[in-house]
Amino acid sequence: MPVYQVSIRAQLENVTNLHAPGDNFQYCIKTKCNSCNEVTKKWQFVSADERVDIPGSRGTGNYVSKCKLCNRTSSLDVLTSKKQAYTADDVPSFKVIIAFECRGMSVVDFQFGEGWACDGQESGTHFIDLSLGDEDWCDYDEDGSCPVGITELEYKVH
Repeated sequence: MPVYQVSIRAQLENVTNLHAPGDNFQYCIKTKCNSCNEVTKKWQFVSADERVDIPGSRGTGNYVSKCKLCNRTSSLDVLTSKKQAYTADDVPSFKVIIAFECRGMSVVDFQFGEGWACDGQESGTHFIDLSLGDEDWCDYDEDGSCPVGITELEYKVH
């Protein structure tokens, strides 16, 4: 079964370990039906801690959908074994942060969205529930007495 990986890169200012915390994190993706090539119009939210029964099968998936065009049922699993944090040492390279195993569909788009976390590079301060949707993120690290930020976010689905 095909595996689609999401790689990211960013500029990190005084922070490290940018990651999606916990198995209940909601990844925001768009998918394409492999039968008719119909791409979902709305963003889909996928979490590793949710399991859904696949109709007509004994199996389950983290995300199951029925194509509105051809009625084919497809499923996806979040591969938590591929989950990694993007660290200050990874800048400026791309790094795989998560992967999805797909049956009957492809992951074609990704959105950063909300709920991300990172740590102060020197202080270790935990910054949680970051919104990385449309803009850069910046704050001030009281313990480290320095500004912190995440800018120039990019991703690739491959």
